[in-house]
Amino acid sequence: MLDQALPLHGVAVAPAALPLFAGRQRELDLIYAHVAGPQRGHVAVSGPLGIGKTRLLRQVADPRMVASRGLFPERHLFVGLDLQSVTPFSGTRFWRRVAQLMQRQSPRPQVAGAIDQLLSRGDLDIMDVEALLDAAAAEDQVLVLLLDELEWALQADDPRSAAASRDFLAQTASLARRSPRALSLVTASDKPLHETTREVEGWRGSPFATVFTPLPLGPLDLAAAADYLDRALARAGLAARSLARAPILDLAAGQPAPLEAAAFSLQRHRGSETSALAISQEALQAVRDALAHLNALTSLREPGRLASRPAALPPSSPSHSSTPARGLWMDPTGGEVLFNGRRIDCLTSLEYSLLRLLYGQPGRLCSKETIVRHVWGAEHRQDGAVEAVEESRVEKLVSRLRHKIEPVPGRPQLLRTVRGRGYRYVPLN
Repeated sequence: MLDQALPLHGVAVAPAALPLFAGRQRELDLIYAHVAGPQRGHVAVSGPLGIGKTRLLRQVADPRMVASRGLFPERHLFVGLDLQSVTPFSGTRFWRRVAQLMQRQSPRPQVAGAIDQLLSRGDLDIMDVEALLDAAAAEDQVLVLLLDELEWALQADDPRSAAASRDFLAQTASLARRSPRALSLVTASDKPLHETTREVEGWRGSPFATVFTPLPLGPLDLAAAADYLDRALARAGLAARSLARAPILDLAAGQPAPLEAAAFSLQRHRGSETSALAISQEALQAVRDALAHLNALTSLREPGRLASRPAALPPSSPSHSSTPARGLWMDPTGGEVLFNGRRIDCLTSLEYSLLRLLYGQPGRLCSKETIVRHVWGAEHRQDGAVEAVEESRVEKLVSRLRHKIEPVPGRPQLLRTVRGRGYRYVPLN
């Protein structure tokens, strides 16, 4: 039971000190069984937006949770990586990032030497990674890779990126089979792994998903959801108040994202004199807002899915007959952005500026330098060139925008990458 005090290198760990959402007991048991087993194993977490995939991976890597399972950092190197941070994606960039994160965890001498050797190489291949894993096996260390947003590694908007995705899948599957003593993989994606990897064109050989145990995530059960809400109330000092929990739990229906929104709402009232009724109503509204936001984002990530009743346009906007029924539509004067007839209201000012720039010149290449100048201003340029930090900033901004307007962000249709040159907006036919 996670509600009991557990040992942390000989020190008792109070239940409250452990990460939240301990209701994922079955999922945690499965993942840690694969991580701690003598031959290791690999797990593919899947589930819809907002179901808690990222939180689960973070919970697996949390030092308190790791210690509660009898594992120690001297042996197990947990490396969590959002693949969207590897931009543009390639196997070489990916393994360099993994090696850099491993360096931070005080690996044993032979492993540290293998990391240094890998990072000294220009273009990496699978033998460099095998040497790193061989060193880990020799030192009895285990690399546990927690890979979030797997779809990002499977982009295939041009033949070159499709080839990079195929190579990454083939090499990763080979490493998973070859180095069971030293490597355990946990991936997270919206769709089950066999469906996610099916989108990579030209894949040959044994399916990537065969080396993984599937772990679909569903909503939390009522007991776990109530426990999470009770902990949020206790942290906010509201546990003694007569708050209406039942409507919050009923509306959230065990979905972690709406429950988290309610928890943040409760936290805002720590030490306040607001009435219990007002606090309950505000938390309930936070759940409604989170559900609406998830529904809006999910509709954009699912091709062909339209809202049953698109939001009405204001009088100042063009009529419905003048807006396309399919694809992206933007009114630069009124600020309206719609996709497949559904209004997109969640864009930040930077995302809107970028979209306005690309949308205004369909089909034309827009360089990263132009984007920096247009979105952030000319002062972010030095000597007429875009610095590496600015280039990374552009890539992350494009990634965030894709997740809000693209039907499938991992296979962008609207915002296309022109490798090494920039981006262009391609209207849907």
